[in-house]
Amino acid sequence: MPLAGRTTKVFAIGGTGRIGRVSSKILAANEIVSQVAIAARDLRLAKEAAADLGSKGMAIEADATNEARLASLVRDYDLVVNTAGPDFRVALPVTRAAISAGVHCCDIAADGPSLEKVLALDGQAKEAGVTVVTGIGHVPGMSNLIMQHAANRLETVRDLRLCVWWQLSREETDLFGDADAMRKTGRVNASWQTVLTWVSGRVRTYRDGRLVEVDPFEEATEVSLPGSGGTVRAIPIGSTEPITFPRRMPAIRSVSVVIALLPPQLNELLRVQSRQIATGKVDAAAATMAFLDAIAADPDRWLQSRAKVPTDFGMMATATGTRRKRKVRYSCWPAGPWE
Repeated sequence: MPLAGRTTKVFAIGGTGRIGRVSSKILAANEIVSQVAIAARDLRLAKEAAADLGSKGMAIEADATNEARLASLVRDYDLVVNTAGPDFRVALPVTRAAISAGVHCCDIAADGPSLEKVLALDGQAKEAGVTVVTGIGHVPGMSNLIMQHAANRLETVRDLRLCVWWQLSREETDLFGDADAMRKTGRVNASWQTVLTWVSGRVRTYRDGRLVEVDPFEEATEVSLPGSGGTVRAIPIGSTEPITFPRRMPAIRSVSVVIALLPPQLNELLRVQSRQIATGKVDAAAATMAFLDAIAADPDRWLQSRAKVPTDFGMMATATGTRRKRKVRYSCWPAGPWE
């Protein structure tokens, strides 16, 4: 928090993206923020996003993976806000650059393996006087808050689980994006790259008091949804919550995050493309394009569904433990969409 009378300069790496544009506008509207620099590889897009911020906006050409140049660019700023992606590629270099420059940093990163490397920088951050707040987006962000809320309703917590479901349809095309536009611009949807990477190969989850690696497609579980939402078949993903929760809740026995794509046949397509990443045949961007192209080529096959799930939110946290010496399971979910 700035001292009285002092303003804050924000360096928004990834500020041309869907989340970056919105967060930058919110920051620019705050009276303590004097400047928001929109930083992106495409200077034209950065200038467009900066123009939306009025006099507080400016544009800078920057690559989130170029750690040395990024550190030199952010030295004169008070806060780095990282909404760039995909997380597994940019979270670590941006954090290291911020620490090197002595600038506070926050991000919306959701990749478990990257998070473990970021957490290992704790000593360096403290020595530099830098605060790093990671994972304040959707999953994690909203997810860990409702998981903590569920845990707080119990006196002792043994198991904690988050289930996320995404329903794709012909009508909800914004969720999976325009593959042709991605191909033209080279800007492949970072969220889908993260999802495919989450389930490629073996993923880490917390079970029986320790982190273990599992094959997500061999660990599917049926999850009952709120109200008349029925059930979904969900698989573990390599998100961050199984890493972070045991650090502050050492007595907990299991922490998991599972995801279900709907219609359910999409999970087979997800399995095929994630295996391509795991074997090194393609990278996450190519797998994402193949995934989206398959849907576009045969929507009758991939988007046909009779599944009825809650549509005004897409996640549910469940804590299992005790309260007043009785075994209790407590579930909660958002009151509405996260956006």
